[in-house]
Amino acid sequence: MRKLLLALALTVLGCQPAERVVKVGLLIPTNASGDIATYSKQVKDGIYLAAKQRNFRVNKHRVEFVLPEKYDGDPADAPAALEELKKKGAKIVIGPITSGEALAIKDAVNRLKLPTIVPTATANGITKGTDWIWRICVTNKHMAVASAYMGQSFLGVKEAVVLEKKGDTYSQEIGDYFQKWADRHGLKVVNVVSLGNEGEIPAKVKDILSSFTVPLESTAVLAPFYYDVAAKVIRTLRDSGYTGYILGADGWDVPDLVKAVGKPAGENYYVTHFNPYDPLSSEFAEAYKNEYNEEASSFAALGYDAFLVVADIVSRARATLTPDDIKTAAASIDVRGVTGNIELSDETRDPETKSVVMMRFSDIGFQFVRRLAISPTL
Repeated sequence: MRKLLLALALTVLGCQPAERVVKVGLLIPTNASGDIATYSKQVKDGIYLAAKQRNFRVNKHRVEFVLPEKYDGDPADAPAALEELKKKGAKIVIGPITSGEALAIKDAVNRLKLPTIVPTATANGITKGTDWIWRICVTNKHMAVASAYMGQSFLGVKEAVVLEKKGDTYSQEIGDYFQKWADRHGLKVVNVVSLGNEGEIPAKVKDILSSFTVPLESTAVLAPFYYDVAAKVIRTLRDSGYTGYILGADGWDVPDLVKAVGKPAGENYYVTHFNPYDPLSSEFAEAYKNEYNEEASSFAALGYDAFLVVADIVSRARATLTPDDIKTAAASIDVRGVTGNIELSDETRDPETKSVVMMRFSDIGFQFVRRLAISPTL
């Protein structure tokens, strides 16, 4: 009798269906250095934290991550890295990190029909010309409109000077849409100053300051650069006696900005995706710090939200998880993330109703101010 029961047990176990596995590709550099390595690690850590909290499962599927073997984040190599993920069985991809990479993979995404969720690349045109890319972070246009609205509605700015850097898509896109919104809403842009490089900043100060016709306390200078150039702009303007506001975007969101600027820093404000002291994000920020013993960044938070979006898509897609199954499910993304509610436009596949974080940077460092629910509609 005992042998019969054992045989029956083995038969039952042998008939158990194989566990369903969904492979999620991570188009994240595995062989990068410098800043891109830091940003990539933060995105990956955010993704893994979100997956761990779900026990690496989405409904009846076990999640398995696949990554490219030797990828350093060079946009020229991004299409091949994406194809490698497809060959490894990825049904859906999170990545890449930078706008250059995201723009470089469009043809490959279309050819492979590989649904791709972009977490952190902000250039305006990333989702154009493809039906297979969805983006969860706000765009340069979105940040530009939010910066202009913040300056006028919360800071009382009457006149602004816009700084741009030649050949820098990031500053040019933000500067352009800042001006467009300002022109339509009564915020006067009195000058647009173009910089060839950061070494030209001191020579441009007189041009900037002479542009204003109202008291400096009612003015702003938009400096939409990454933190190193932004620090030089802020320091030069403050040393030249400028007392108005200096405004920026997510490129400022780096702790090193505080040391690079020094004191007095003056009153500066910027918009970004996330802050650990935002009540919307506090639970995630605590969990991230407990897991990795460091403060969460916007990159980590957007990685976390990217996995939430993938989990939402997989849970609603047909069990066959064909590219078209996933594409159909992705058409109705509506996820409450730690960087804001992620509801994507049917037309652009960008989160056009998503809120942004308003931050203050002064002599006491960074301070969370509030969330701004701003649509980039002009």
